[in-house]
Amino acid sequence: MSTPRPVEDATPRPAAGADRVTVVLPWDQDPTLAAFPKTPAEGQLLVLETRAKVHALPWHRQKLTLIVSSVRHFVEERRAAGFHVEHRLADDYASGVRAFAAWAKPKALHAMAPKEWAIDARLRALTTSLPLTLHDDGGPGGHFLTSRAFFLDWAKDRRALRMDQFYPLMRQQLGLLVDGRGKPVGGKWSFDAENRAHARGVKVPPVPWFSPDALTQKVMRWVARDDVGAWGRLDGFGWPVTRAQALAWLKHFVEARLADFGPYEDAIRSDERFLFHSLLSVPLNLGLLRPDEVARAAAEKYQKGHVSLASAEGFIRQVIGWREFIRGVYWWLMPGLRTVNGLGATLPLPDFFWEPERTTLQCVREAVEAVRDTGYTHHIQRLMVLCNYATLAGLEPRAVSHWFWAAFVDAYEWVELPNVVGMGLHATDAFTTKPYVASAAYVKRQSGLSAKGRGPAAAREEAPCARCAYDPDQRVGPTACPLNAMYWDFLARHRARLSKNLRMRQLLSTLDRFGEAHLHQVQETAAAHRATLRPLTPPWRFHEDAG
Repeated sequence: MSTPRPVEDATPRPAAGADRVTVVLPWDQDPTLAAFPKTPAEGQLLVLETRAKVHALPWHRQKLTLIVSSVRHFVEERRAAGFHVEHRLADDYASGVRAFAAWAKPKALHAMAPKEWAIDARLRALTTSLPLTLHDDGGPGGHFLTSRAFFLDWAKDRRALRMDQFYPLMRQQLGLLVDGRGKPVGGKWSFDAENRAHARGVKVPPVPWFSPDALTQKVMRWVARDDVGAWGRLDGFGWPVTRAQALAWLKHFVEARLADFGPYEDAIRSDERFLFHSLLSVPLNLGLLRPDEVARAAAEKYQKGHVSLASAEGFIRQVIGWREFIRGVYWWLMPGLRTVNGLGATLPLPDFFWEPERTTLQCVREAVEAVRDTGYTHHIQRLMVLCNYATLAGLEPRAVSHWFWAAFVDAYEWVELPNVVGMGLHATDAFTTKPYVASAAYVKRQSGLSAKGRGPAAAREEAPCARCAYDPDQRVGPTACPLNAMYWDFLARHRARLSKNLRMRQLLSTLDRFGEAHLHQVQETAAAHRATLRPLTPPWRFHEDAG
């Protein structure tokens, strides 16, 4: 595999003994971070690209393009602002910092604490031999709103971690959608129950993609080479790679999409891959946007009467609630989170996660096609289609996690690992209350099909169930939707574990009414589907600690 050469540094190299140098990692593209010098006179920047990170996973081509291009745009912008930027290629981040320190002999090195566990551990090890200070990646001057210590202190005496107990603290801390007494506007913290409508026939505004400039096109040519070892389609790349573009996306979302985000947050449409989702997780996770500015922009739209409370609250909950919570959970449970497997799932990842045309299950195929084509699909397809299928089929959590990490443009281990293995696959119950599993009835309902039959003609272009080879209303036999058979089989297989959960007991009582003969047919149908699954062994390495 090849690695792109960083752009040449046209500015003079610093003299040995440079006073202060800030190490910039790919997601540190925010010059207001605590580790950054405020003026060129205060210090210079060291931006590293590494061979190890490029080769760690079969990254989606759009993800590689996004990260490398945004890093190089950041270098150009900082140089234009008068900063000296040393832009280097290294084997990995730690060796790159060591080599630079041996050459420049800086009096002080600064960096933000890395967002990923393995890189964080390596840079922390350097603090014993180098004048390296790691700044907390949360709280004032951080990527996140709270410090790691804040979350760990909040979590330490709790038997289980629950987002609905953490989220109000964030609202009160930021003063968002709360009254003078710190109580929630509207009388409750969450309006999630109001955000469950299907979006059949609803007009959706187009995503304002950006045309790649010359720098991005150069990166795209490298990514497209066969020897890079990447996956996914590159044509149509239009993700934001600069702060200016990210701010334009934020403005577009709050003006054109936020009003309808709430009611259609959980909707599924075959003909609309993005619906009213913001896609802002992409620039947020790179540091091109800050979570507080994103949340405040949504709150301001509500305060001006432009959007409903349910839409504003539903979006804000994702940004300052779930996102902050998941990041805290990651550091609370690492490194054991990589190997948890509470349900004992062992099936390898099927080939259609890499080649979606190999599955005849329409909802799964459409979700994977969206990822293959863009590096993205929205949260309900991630959770209730892809992870739901993986949980019901019994796919091995680590393999599913690797795929999500490699395939999604907004995925980094800190966010995808707890989301996938915890919430998505229920491999641990440390921070979720139940498995998020469902039969075909859920997909059918959220895509707007009627309760009986396959819905009106208008729904056939919009709903995956309307054009699927399987019948969403059957649970046994060769034409029954595999989600149905695997759902009830899942409940039967894990009955002992699930019976302890009050939220699952009603479903288990329904299972009791099946009768032994019908349950046997359900289990045979589920087993027949699993027998069709074929693993694909791609010529790629999966190295979680690389970088």
